[in-house]
Amino acid sequence: MVWQLKRNDTKESIELPDDMHWNDEFSWSKIAQSNPEWTLTGSMVVQQGTKKAGRPITLTGDWIWHRREDLLLLRSWCDVAKLTMTLTHYDGREFQVIWRLHDTGIDAQPVYYQTPETEDEPYLATFKLMTI
Repeated sequence: MVWQLKRNDTKESIELPDDMHWNDEFSWSKIAQSNPEWTLTGSMVVQQGTKKAGRPITLTGDWIWHRREDLLLLRSWCDVAKLTMTLTHYDGREFQVIWRLHDTGIDAQPVYYQTPETEDEPYLATFKLMTI
């Protein structure tokens, strides 16, 4: 099985290699917590709440080469306002996501550079998404 990213508006989808690594899977908490504050009597006050969305999903892998053509397609998706997508994990979990455009969305660089570039040129890429 592979990762799959599907647009919710057009149902167009693209498969991503299953060996892409979700590098921030365990660095996010569903619980938000304020910094501790102390009352005049020395008691500690901490507020907590449950986050409804915003979990980062960063897919990366220095060992995975992506075709330039696929990156151009995904980059065009970044330019669609209010685009929501369904990300399907290779283990079957599904996430409703958007691009983290405040944090680049897609970061890609060629494995090697030559001109003219073709659609099959290999690139290393990081995809930055977040749940909604």
